[in-house]
Amino acid sequence: MSSIVIAQPPVEIEVSAEGPKSTGLEYLESALAAYIHQCWDRAKFSKQEMTERLLKCERQRRGVYDPDKAMDIAKTGGSDIYMRLTDIKCRAAASWIKDVMSVSGERPFDLTPAKEPSLPPEIKMSIIDMVRSEAQEYLQHGAAIHPEAFRTRLEQVHDEVIQKMRAEARDNARRMRDKIDDQMTAGSFDAAFKDFTDDFVTYPTAILKGPIVRRKKRMEWGPDFTPIVITDFAREFSRVSPFDIYPSPNSSGPNDGWLIERHRMSRGELNSMKGVPGYNDENIDQVLERFGETGFRNWLMGDQERDNLEGKPHSRLYNDSVIEAIEFWGSVSGDKLINWGMKDKVIKPHKEYEINAWMIGAYVIKAIINPDPLGRRPYDIAQWNEIPGAFWGGALPEQMRDIQTMCNASARALANNMGVASGPQVEVTVDRLPDGEDVTSIYPWKIWQTTTDRTGGGQPAVRFFQPDMNAQVLMGVYAQFAKQADEVTGIPNYVYGSSGVSGAGRTASGLSMLMDNAAKGIKQSIASIDRVMSGVVSRMYVHNMMYDPDNYIKGDFTVVAKGALGLVAKEQIQLRRNEFLQATANPVDLQIVGMEGRAHLLRELAGALNMDVDKIVKDPERVKFEAEKMQAEQMAMAQMQQQAQGQLPAPTQVDEAGNPAGGVDANTMNGVMQ
Repeated sequence: MSSIVIAQPPVEIEVSAEGPKSTGLEYLESALAAYIHQCWDRAKFSKQEMTERLLKCERQRRGVYDPDKAMDIAKTGGSDIYMRLTDIKCRAAASWIKDVMSVSGERPFDLTPAKEPSLPPEIKMSIIDMVRSEAQEYLQHGAAIHPEAFRTRLEQVHDEVIQKMRAEARDNARRMRDKIDDQMTAGSFDAAFKDFTDDFVTYPTAILKGPIVRRKKRMEWGPDFTPIVITDFAREFSRVSPFDIYPSPNSSGPNDGWLIERHRMSRGELNSMKGVPGYNDENIDQVLERFGETGFRNWLMGDQERDNLEGKPHSRLYNDSVIEAIEFWGSVSGDKLINWGMKDKVIKPHKEYEINAWMIGAYVIKAIINPDPLGRRPYDIAQWNEIPGAFWGGALPEQMRDIQTMCNASARALANNMGVASGPQVEVTVDRLPDGEDVTSIYPWKIWQTTTDRTGGGQPAVRFFQPDMNAQVLMGVYAQFAKQADEVTGIPNYVYGSSGVSGAGRTASGLSMLMDNAAKGIKQSIASIDRVMSGVVSRMYVHNMMYDPDNYIKGDFTVVAKGALGLVAKEQIQLRRNEFLQATANPVDLQIVGMEGRAHLLRELAGALNMDVDKIVKDPERVKFEAEKMQAEQMAMAQMQQQAQGQLPAPTQVDEAGNPAGGVDANTMNGVMQ
């Protein structure tokens, strides 16, 4: 029999925030608000020109003419066709980047031990003591030990300990990597990175933010499948629109000068911030009381057009539910903080402090000292074309703007010419037609009533002629500029599956070679994204090192971004790896490469085929260790055979002083130990 379970009201559970606690900055006086407003006004003024650049890039990507150009086209009465060549290149670049960052299903980052492990003095002494004890045991049984055997055993034990430390460091790095990967998945990193990549190929600069702590609800199932709603704090990632970021005028990066981000939130989102460490509940209530019904918006230049381009043309009419806030990151001197009312005894008047503050209107609803040990802000930026020392770079649409303009002009001329030449033009002598004759009405078998030509020229009153068709010339102009776009952007048409590939591109190997060459053009752009990936993973790594209780994931690791490495075509990598394995499959090359080198190649080959590497091929360090162990065992066996043949003395008794007769005495052994 089946039973019906009636859902019970969800149980609410509150979980304390994970990570750094509040620094005690519960409230800052209005002087802070005044300072932030000052920075905000400077940021708005300095970004006016950049806002127009952003709008131009957005229009070009969406296939919309600039207002002045659209007005000129409307005056002439011609076609307003827009050839979205820029959008094609941007989508191709975004898809290419996403494919590179997920090559072979691998993570676009890795963690490796930062340095070669070294033995502390106490470990070295313990190794010497252990080998000395082993030697003493041999001596007590009347066995002779060659001095070289002492050194071999010491080196063997030393290598075993180092190998164990290496393996432990690699295991911890792997566990830390898996931990970060799980955290990024739970924090919606993939969705944020997708939007970030779209910004990367559209605007002068793309911004990725995270990890940031947010209050979030999730549901679990209790006894009898009772829903339990748990409210806790999650670390998440988000894309920040370039329209909403305001760096200081002379900033060269997100950690330079001060930085402001504009937020839009609802009343519910603002209410959810109450009780979160660092937020001021009283000021939040003041904001809700003042702006809860009417909303609060600080409209800036370009906001309405931005909303139109983003498909929100009426957002300005219905703004009663939107409350805008600005998030401030910047350095403030200690004396200002003290004057603002900060009572923390740790604050020193002449020291600079990196703070994070949120402000709505004149109310500071949050103010904390940056919890990052290095004072870094949770922002990373990347540019398609980097400009050294500049926050804003060069955008892909800007790179091909002249080409887009010429393609549009050619397409408009083509459309206008085809429209004019699609049918005959008519010339009418109106004074020879009867009154009321509709010259625009033309149909088969129509009879035209005309008067006599007074000039005597014998010309008809209605004459038809066909305008010239220039389609071939105009299409050739368009094709030439469209081809030039491949050279300017470094994104050829065969990258996104165009069928118009000739020459070497008609074969699989030739096309792969062309793809390799094309990849070289955007390596610099991918390297910019690699720095973003390194920044994100580094902050996650530091957070886990500081606050995660699991010691088995901790260690001194280096973050390695692998995006640029994935640019080489996967087919070419596989082909060249197989060729190398076949070329080195001989005894001479095997001696040069070594067993560990061979194991490394085989592991990479198995990984590229999405196989379980650890189950198929041993770790190269393990292969090396086992080879050395086998060699040591073979040496010991040879030594025993020599002793059995009488080539070395094999004493069976010791003298009165405890020294073996004819063997190595204790003093000699101690000298070897040293």
